[in-house]
Amino acid sequence: MQRFLDPEGLRQRGLDHFDAWAATFGEVIDTMEISPDGASLRPRSRFARFTNLPELQQMFRAFADVQTAEMLDLPRPRLETGKPIVVACPMSKEQHELQQKLVERYERLRSQKVDPREDNALNITTDGRKLAIDARMLSATASDSLESKVNALVGNVAAIWTRTAASRGTQMIFCDLGVHPTPWGYSAYDEIIGKLIASGVPREQIAAMGDADSDAKKQSLFEKVRNGQVRVLLGSTQKMGTGTNVQKRLAALHHLDAPWKPAEVEQREGRILRQGNENEEVSIYRYVTEGSFDAYMWQALETKARFIAQVITGSNTARRAEDIGGQELSYAEVKAIASGNPAVLTLAEADAELQRLAMLKKSHLDEQYIARRSVRNLPATIASLSESLANLSSDEATVSTHAEGSITIGDRIFSRLDATGVLAPRLESLLRNVRERQRVQLGIYRGLHFGVVLQPQFTPEVYLQGASFRQCMLSRENHGPRAILNAVERLANEFSSECARVRQELAIAESQLRDYQARLGKPFLHDAVLLELATLRDRLKACLSTKPEPEMEPPLSVSDLAEQIKALKSAQASESVPPRIKKRGGSAEEPVTSRIRRRMEAVLTTEFS
Repeated sequence: MQRFLDPEGLRQRGLDHFDAWAATFGEVIDTMEISPDGASLRPRSRFARFTNLPELQQMFRAFADVQTAEMLDLPRPRLETGKPIVVACPMSKEQHELQQKLVERYERLRSQKVDPREDNALNITTDGRKLAIDARMLSATASDSLESKVNALVGNVAAIWTRTAASRGTQMIFCDLGVHPTPWGYSAYDEIIGKLIASGVPREQIAAMGDADSDAKKQSLFEKVRNGQVRVLLGSTQKMGTGTNVQKRLAALHHLDAPWKPAEVEQREGRILRQGNENEEVSIYRYVTEGSFDAYMWQALETKARFIAQVITGSNTARRAEDIGGQELSYAEVKAIASGNPAVLTLAEADAELQRLAMLKKSHLDEQYIARRSVRNLPATIASLSESLANLSSDEATVSTHAEGSITIGDRIFSRLDATGVLAPRLESLLRNVRERQRVQLGIYRGLHFGVVLQPQFTPEVYLQGASFRQCMLSRENHGPRAILNAVERLANEFSSECARVRQELAIAESQLRDYQARLGKPFLHDAVLLELATLRDRLKACLSTKPEPEMEPPLSVSDLAEQIKALKSAQASESVPPRIKKRGGSAEEPVTSRIRRRMEAVLTTEFS
């Protein structure tokens, strides 16, 4: 987006090439993935996280003005209870057993060299999502659980169908899995349709989006839903997301599974929460199997969506963000979910936080090393730059006091044209091949000595010397007097820009020295948190283990330790966020629409005054 809307801004910052942008705002990792043919592996690079978010936000806001639905206050239906309703369903015994097998598969991935073509983390995560819908999606011998998500969904849809009969209210059911039957014949879609018919919903009022396999059939189906002829529509996010305008009578929307990304949740719920819906109040239901993968995924989706909203609207102050596109759960997450114990997930989160703090401490130690080295070396650099600037300024003054084009060769002053003829025989007499570097003075140009530097195996260089010494290389083709005088003239005319360059380098070096001196000796800010969190983590780990450590402090309950860890992490997060100023300072770039509005107001004021 920045490449199309702000190419000049990228060029000014040196970020117009993607590699430079990625190095500034992203951290890339290389992983192996299965190739499309499934027969080989190939390397894949992807963003692991994004960095320098405040600067990226400011660049984005220079050309974009974000207006969310909440800011615009669009005429949309009111959401029942003010948020999606979570329908929690207990796990069946068969689901527990199958989920434990998923953990064992992940254990094999960690402890053995398993070919990724046979099994991998993404396969395990997908199977976990299938299992959360119904055990029969993984096992041909599993039975129908009365308390499953599918049965809860069917009961809810049938009740809403009856309640909204007078207004012919419609409903949408989203499910990305179970569209096609398994090898043993189970399909979540067929199961839902069959049970809805058994609950009294006529078959002609139920439709699956996949059956509309052409644009004409899709438009016909959409019209039937808008008219209330079809009152229950099933489909996946891909088939029933963008472009599905059937909101007119929508009374309820059901998420049977959790999608991968926050944007997909927004696409789903955007079908019902939009203008044109005739219902004043609507409902959104999320069906969750307790202790399953999708319960954890909904929690992660909400966290990511909240963070994205903060970044887009400019209300976020964090400098880093994890990639939101990951489509697999880590081993710690799988094990924590399978255990059914929230404290196990807290332990996994504590381990991740300790790893992050350890990396921060290592970065702090590296920074201190760089600060010590820079404080030691920068004074010499500053002295050298100051001397260079003084010499260049002196030579610039010398050049400016002498007439342009005056060239002294020997004891005589020549014009530019005559000097070319005088230098020609002198240059002819110089050795073509030298064994070592030699400097040959030819004359004086505008008060400064000039000449050539002969060197073995390389083309000659032209120099201009006063208080400073500057040189430039001649081209391979042109070594004559005209080329030498042109090079000398360029060197003389570049004193002003060269002074500016050195002056800038000097200012940067002085600023760096002040910065490193201020940083030098500062302690690691999170040392106390790191120590306390490590202690709490070890105690929680001991409490969760079958053989507690005898040397540990008197044990608190697992829940108490988990709460202490959460409180510590929460306090750490709030301390790490600097206080925000309510109104942006003058240095921040003004949003586009605000600039346009301000200009229009100024024009109107001028016209009517």
